Amino acid sequence: MQMTIEQLEADVHSLMLDFDSPVGLVIKEGNDTININEDVPMPAASVIKIPIMMEAFRQAENGLLDLSQNMEIPTDAIVGGSGVLQFLSERVSMSLLDFLTLMIIVSDNTASNLALEQTGIENVNNLCRDLECHHTEVQRYFMDMKAAESGFENTTTAGDMVKFLEEIASPKLLTKKSAGHIFDIMTGQQLTSKLPAYHTANDVVIANKTGELAIAQHDVGIFKYQDKTVLAAVMTDRITDHIAIQQTIARIGKAIMSYLTK
Repeated sequence: MQMTIEQLEADVHSLMLDFDSPVGLVIKEGNDTININEDVPMPAASVIKIPIMMEAFRQAENGLLDLSQNMEIPTDAIVGGSGVLQFLSERVSMSLLDFLTLMIIVSDNTASNLALEQTGIENVNNLCRDLECHHTEVQRYFMDMKAAESGFENTTTAGDMVKFLEEIASPKLLTKKSAGHIFDIMTGQQLTSKLPAYHTANDVVIANKTGELAIAQHDVGIFKYQDKTVLAAVMTDRITDHIAIQQTIARIGKAIMSYLTK
């Protein structure tokens, strides 16, 4: 017997009891939506890298960016946090598309800043407005501690993140080719300890992007199974137990996969 959206909602609400901090959640399949604090703004962490990538592809479609252009990494562009570029023994050059890929699949902050510099903060914010993601704003570069200490923060909501995912899954602003390329990049995600943690079914495809800060754990993703598509965003704030929160987000992902396949 197929699992219903009502059963999924009941399972999700039961899992939400494990959260001891603010959480925003949206799970959407077609016209069926589960909403919990969907419009509550939270620090975006690295999930904000999704609209950065979308804007880069939009500019490429319009001839404003060349994703194949080779770019060198200035020494002063190297930042810490997540990623691999900071650990290489020699500075390398690669295409903008490669930087975008590293930004998504290993959440490389150096690659992200270079991509954001190329696309432009205001242009990314314009994309957010065009998609009616009014709670999402890029205010600073990644690992810019001075800006953070001055009160600048990148913010978004679970509701807005699902709007971005919806544009990737069923594009209206982007071309189908660009949206498909973005989706394919996201399926290469290497950080899979949250929504995809229980992913064992080869016929379920997951394209996700994580985010985390000292006070937050997020994961947003597209789940595809046969002719079904589920969009999901789970965002948290002011957390104290990162492992417990990751495990709960993983169980939410497991519930979504059960809903799709049973």
